[in-house]
Amino acid sequence: MKFPQILFCTMLKDALLKMRKTKAQIILDVLIYHSVAVPVLFLFLHGTPYDRGFFCDDATLSFPYKQDKLSTSLLLVAGVIVSVLVIVITEVLNSIDIKCRRQCLSSDVIVHCVKNYAIFLAGFILQQFVVEVVKSKMGVLRPNFFDVCKPQFNMSVCPGYITNYTCTGDDTKEIRDSRLSFPSGHSSLSMYIAVYFCMYIEDRLKISFSRILKLFLQAALIFIAILCGVDRIIDNKHHPSDVVSGFLLGVVVAVFVYYKVGKSVLISPCATAEMQISNKSCDCCTCGQTPEVEPQTPMPLLQNEDLNGFGCQSSTEVKTHILLDTPFKARRHLSTPITPTYKTEDVV
Repeated sequence: MKFPQILFCTMLKDALLKMRKTKAQIILDVLIYHSVAVPVLFLFLHGTPYDRGFFCDDATLSFPYKQDKLSTSLLLVAGVIVSVLVIVITEVLNSIDIKCRRQCLSSDVIVHCVKNYAIFLAGFILQQFVVEVVKSKMGVLRPNFFDVCKPQFNMSVCPGYITNYTCTGDDTKEIRDSRLSFPSGHSSLSMYIAVYFCMYIEDRLKISFSRILKLFLQAALIFIAILCGVDRIIDNKHHPSDVVSGFLLGVVVAVFVYYKVGKSVLISPCATAEMQISNKSCDCCTCGQTPEVEPQTPMPLLQNEDLNGFGCQSSTEVKTHILLDTPFKARRHLSTPITPTYKTEDVV
């Protein structure tokens, strides 16, 4: 077998092995993802919260029931739209800023974005798992619990802590949901999205045409997350402590996931090339031109004794010293050989 054929077979074998390894990693990650996502979905739909009692004169549970302005399904759709939009805006701004520089392949950018979004989704499942488990174990009552549950109990026990009661409300789903106040899932998810992509923008977005655009994008994400939490308090779905706890949980999970996994894949080969180009001091549209190099004096043409005694002096000082101390005062290039002159009487 000829050498080109051997080389081709070796390269093909390596490519197949790499492809198999990549497929195995993807399959394993998908299995792990679904092994966590399925329990989260079950807890969200059919989980049984802890049956907690209440004080019959508790004013924090006496708020009226209101319809959700921001339902769970709407929050999920908005979260997907915002997260995808942030990634697209970041890549578009990067491409605008480096339009005169060497462009990266579109496939590299797409693969990079897919990897980062997959890590973002893994963090989403992780934070949602924590939220659902804590909600089921705590069983904290919502501010509208009395209006939703309409508890029936022995009034002679009041004022006191009621544990033996029966909900007479009509909506079974709302009654179950009224025991899932702590922590706020909406607040946790919205803050997780905001903090994760604030760090993503900070590390990924490399622009030079604006100093405050990055700041305003990050501030907009945090502001939207805060509005989601405030809306849950206004709708009598959560206590202020539930919203604050949800914010803290979202921040912790976002920082943990980003610095544990997300940051390691954020700097792609394409991004590295872009940053290396952006660090150059020349103009972006002229970086591709070949710079003019000043011709240097060939040092071997100088006499060795001329360089003695200069020590660690710079090359400029050495040239100046040679030019000043040479017995020939005429200006000449250092590489021009010295031709001795003879008088007529010396020849005779």
